[in-house]
Amino acid sequence: MAKKRKPPAQPGQDWSAPAAELPGDRDELLAAAVVEIDAAIMRGDGAAAEAASDKYEAIIWKMNGGTHVGSMADHESPGQVIERHCAAVPGDVPLWSQRGQFLVTVGDMRALVEYEAGYGGPLGAHFQFHVIDLDRPFISETGYRSHFDTARGLMTVDEVARGILAALRAEKKRPVMVEASYRDRLADDPLPAWLAGLEPPARREPATVTVPPGFVLVDVVLPSHRAFIARRWAAEAAAKVKAARAARSNAKGKIKGAGPERDPASSEPTMTCSTVKADDAEPAQGGPASPEATIPGGSTATCSIARNDDGGPADLVEFKPGQRCEIVSVHHPVFAHYIGKRIIIVKVHPDTRQVWAHDDRPVTYKTNRAGRRVVDSDPSCIQSCYGFDQLRLIT
Repeated sequence: MAKKRKPPAQPGQDWSAPAAELPGDRDELLAAAVVEIDAAIMRGDGAAAEAASDKYEAIIWKMNGGTHVGSMADHESPGQVIERHCAAVPGDVPLWSQRGQFLVTVGDMRALVEYEAGYGGPLGAHFQFHVIDLDRPFISETGYRSHFDTARGLMTVDEVARGILAALRAEKKRPVMVEASYRDRLADDPLPAWLAGLEPPARREPATVTVPPGFVLVDVVLPSHRAFIARRWAAEAAAKVKAARAARSNAKGKIKGAGPERDPASSEPTMTCSTVKADDAEPAQGGPASPEATIPGGSTATCSIARNDDGGPADLVEFKPGQRCEIVSVHHPVFAHYIGKRIIIVKVHPDTRQVWAHDDRPVTYKTNRAGRRVVDSDPSCIQSCYGFDQLRLIT
């Protein structure tokens, strides 16, 4: 079968003709989405594979109400429903166009492979290689490698994956080891449950060994009968170390969530704020920032006096994340066009009397070429710093 890429389905393409020949039962539709494609590829019949691929696209079109727009938008969209429903059992080699996970070995290198249809529809192929043994050579210093390819006739998915892994390994002039930082992180990430009985077991030890208090790291050579006892001791110690780490992690989480404790009898406030211009104050447009706005603790006030929309007297409030404000003054005339713009506070720094905020605009979306709904513009990704006295509180 010729190796080529098929252009992705276009949102406005008419699939009514192939869809009319499809069965009405949902399970029959989903079975046809995978079996015919794999059979054609394994026969090396390019024309039949193209026809089966068109049927796959027609199934998505039919289940999505006669359109490809939004067919991969979310978890319940037809495109994703088909992928999940037709997915192979984890550990079994999937058919072509069938999502799945399986194990591939090339020499002494083992890799967990995730396969799914890639760019161009069912005849495309996306392979993701994950390292199994962290202390052995791999094809990437990060322990992960992504590879896009196409379906290859007369070859199964695992045969193609094995060939790709061997080719990527041969490209390396010298053995490539997983870097220590990635190895430490991957050591904490468990492998899928279906790899629990892997023989020999996966080697997932971190590069950095941290010995907690009360334990000693020992590296010795022992006779077999004594080594058995030492391994049992090591297993017991590993369980205790893991429990101790989990306890420390939970304790840190509780402390972090609780925040600093404060003496109830203390007269100090829990949050120092600043004085912001009231409604009857003149905004210093174009003028330099006041000394209180730049010197931490320069103001003796303990809360923020902010403007409100009601036009009445100023209320005693605090700046908090999520509040909406309006810019009423700027530090230089060149930024005068910012006056009147509304922003949303993200972070508050009482010590410097400043906030980080982004524009008060909604997130916009677009549909990409694959029919998925993706973010086009997110204002929260662009944040700026403002002084307390530059803002008027709205909500």
